[in-house]
Amino acid sequence: MKKEYKKMIIIQLVFLIIGILTVIIINTNLINFIPKCWINEKFGLLCTSCGGTRCVINFLQGNFIKAFKYHSVFFLIIIYILITDIVYIINTLTNKNIAKWLYPKPYYLIIWTVILAIYTIARNILIFVKI
Repeated sequence: MKKEYKKMIIIQLVFLIIGILTVIIINTNLINFIPKCWINEKFGLLCTSCGGTRCVINFLQGNFIKAFKYHSVFFLIIIYILITDIVYIINTLTNKNIAKWLYPKPYYLIIWTVILAIYTIARNILIFVKI
């Protein structure tokens, strides 16, 4: 295995561990320190990332159902990134090419962007229908 791959894997794992330890062990109420969404305050609309921070915090705390409810697309993107990283680590350590189709490709970004746009429009419509 190349040295660059080992460094990259170690750096990713260190950042992941630091993030989890910060959220779980310190257990501060991080939501109070996060600024409010400007678009939501001014126009009453949910932007594409509204609920994303709460989703990540709840995901790191292990509240997966809550995380999914806050922002389901962010939740799925987190799962995709975790699975891709695990596959990449396994392929790097074993020198195999298992599930390489999962690796990010330019058209994946387009697909995720379209899904995020549709999700944002749909949840804003649902908010106005409920009112």
